[in-house]
Amino acid sequence: MANNLYETGKAALNFSRTVLTSLLEDIPENKLCYQAVPRSNHALWIMGHIAITDESFLADIAKRPADRFNAWKEMFFTGSTPKANPTDYPRLSEIRDCLTRSRGNLIEWLGSLSEQQLLAPLSGEMQSFAPTLAAMMSSIACHEAMHAGQLTIIRKSLGFKPKFG
Repeated sequence: MANNLYETGKAALNFSRTVLTSLLEDIPENKLCYQAVPRSNHALWIMGHIAITDESFLADIAKRPADRFNAWKEMFFTGSTPKANPTDYPRLSEIRDCLTRSRGNLIEWLGSLSEQQLLAPLSGEMQSFAPTLAAMMSSIACHEAMHAGQLTIIRKSLGFKPKFG
């Protein structure tokens, strides 16, 4: 029997990732640290942030290793300050790899769970983000969409045409 909760959540995660990567795909590498507003998030920070956020969920809930999260949290996690110099960050290829790999690992792990497991209440700090793993998939997609909105502002201020609409 199909796990409808998982399939619905997976669709949200895949859609939000498609939007995000579409908005990133044509920003030139020399513009990835452009800030539309002083001290605002830039595209490189957003990529790293989303990548390690997926890894942090896997670490917190699935008890998976979080090597990149631990190494990069000072650069990319909540409370960090985006820096204008791209050399202050890991290589772009490494960030892109982590962005792809961490989402794939998250989706794979969620797909291994039953509907009953997806509906089990989350505990601790996770409850403020979502009451269950099923709801967490939508919360992650919403979080990613918020950062996609920041990318639309960056793109507009750089003079790029809209990707959607």
